[in-house]
Amino acid sequence: MDFDADRRRFLELAGTGTAASLAGCSGLRDTLGSQEDAGTGTGTGGDGDQRVAVAVQADQQALQRRQQEIQSALSSGNISRSEAQAEYRSAQEDLRSDAVASFAERAESNPDLTVADSLDRFGLLLVGGSPAALLATLSSGAVNALLPQTTFQQAKSQAQQGTATSTPSN
Repeated sequence: MDFDADRRRFLELAGTGTAASLAGCSGLRDTLGSQEDAGTGTGTGGDGDQRVAVAVQADQQALQRRQQEIQSALSSGNISRSEAQAEYRSAQEDLRSDAVASFAERAESNPDLTVADSLDRFGLLLVGGSPAALLATLSSGAVNALLPQTTFQQAKSQAQQGTATSTPSN
């Protein structure tokens, strides 16, 4: 099945951002600190909490089961190839939304974490909390990566542009 090109492009950007972050962790911290000093408000909250984008993934076993069902329906001729692709994309979106909602519920039960915003389409949440609490989120099986806050902002801009261009004008 073909993946959504927007998601693929976002994941490329996120992967590049992650690699850059890991390669220069101290440089990223210095950058975030200087941005905070300059009053941009990125990187940290007013109480010393950090803000990062948390990337979550859909339940891969459920997605694989759904893919097999769609493949079976396609093989038997019950649906066309384009319908199968649409159903697969829909299954991805639904499972990604479920992963975002599940992570948000777990974060709400943790007093050291706050979810400021989320983008179900990309499987991203903007999460604030202590550095230890944020790192602990990586132990969740659904969490793929912790990314800079700017990654979330870029994804949000991309989502808004996509919505604006896909909305019919009057």
